Amino acid sequence: MKPSPWPELPPGSPRLWLLPVVAALAMLAIYPLGNQALFILLNQAASHFPDAFWSGLTSLGDTLVAFVLLLFFLRRRPELALAVLLAALPAILLSHGLKDFFDERRPYAILGDNIHVIGPFLKAGSFPSGHTTTAFVLATVFMLGLHSARHALAILLLALLVGFSRVAVGAHWPADIFGGILCAWASAWIGVRLARRWRLEYNLKIMLGVRLFLVGCGLTLLLGYDSGYPLARPWEQAIAMAALTAHLLPGWRLPADGA
Repeated sequence: MKPSPWPELPPGSPRLWLLPVVAALAMLAIYPLGNQALFILLNQAASHFPDAFWSGLTSLGDTLVAFVLLLFFLRRRPELALAVLLAALPAILLSHGLKDFFDERRPYAILGDNIHVIGPFLKAGSFPSGHTTTAFVLATVFMLGLHSARHALAILLLALLVGFSRVAVGAHWPADIFGGILCAWASAWIGVRLARRWRLEYNLKIMLGVRLFLVGCGLTLLLGYDSGYPLARPWEQAIAMAALTAHLLPGWRLPADGA
């Protein structure tokens, strides 16, 4: 079997611990002191940007869209896609379990028409943010799997924008975002550990199944999917078309992941 493509990170590497530590401290600070006030400030500031911009960003946290994005990496770095898929189940169980346990009301249920809402008017299941969890599962897996710190940082910043978009569309409190980051980190850690141990990228049957599943996700996103954000629909279809074309086009590869 070939050497592991995963970078060997020292136990004290900031890639391993900085994100969950910052997220936990931020959540503990915001939740009791100014969760609602900070939401109002950020939601009002975000309202100066086009609704289509936030709709497009928030769609990147949709689970189906996230799966389709994996098609870009399935050929050159299949272990990253597998780690994300392995992290998906614990992420879903953890985020939905916490939503049911806390049963936190969403901003619209408390503040009503005083906030700017884009997309569906959601009222329950606020903590943690599922879209943020999804975005940061991808970001955390790539932080742990990419050799290039620059590329990992770029993906992390994009995930932060996706998390912020959940406040911008009026769906989540700021503390929900940091809760989603913690759920994502725990789930991604499980996914990466399993992917490194099982090395499923060398199992042809499993890889064929993964490929068919992700292509099916791409076709679903392209032809008939409603994420709840109609302004994001052209963007979602563009992602699906690009991902399907890139994956199925003979000879196409992502650039190598440099240090």
